[in-house]
Amino acid sequence: MLRLISLLILATLLGLSSCKKDENNDPEYCATAWANAVQDELNTVTTAAMTYAQDPTTPNCNAYKAAYQDYIDALEPYGNCSLWTVQQKTDLQNAIDDARDEIDTLCD
Repeated sequence: MLRLISLLILATLLGLSSCKKDENNDPEYCATAWANAVQDELNTVTTAAMTYAQDPTTPNCNAYKAAYQDYIDALEPYGNCSLWTVQQKTDLQNAIDDARDEIDTLCD
């Protein structure tokens, strides 16, 4: 759960601090609108996490894992943003890699 929070914070900071406006909303250009593009996935993973926390059943765990995977998948293309520094890209990729590694242990 801590890594999820870290990933969410990192993604938000990268998105808000480093991207310029792009009318095409193309992930390659790191548009500030990308946060809107992954909002549905973020809402779904947040809801799934809360549901699992309130009712820690296997189906709720599986829904949480699936939502978390979808969110990570939605974020990953933004790691190719040409406007980000090498360090920002590395930080995002490391957070994504850590989050992917954590998926299997989310409900343990």
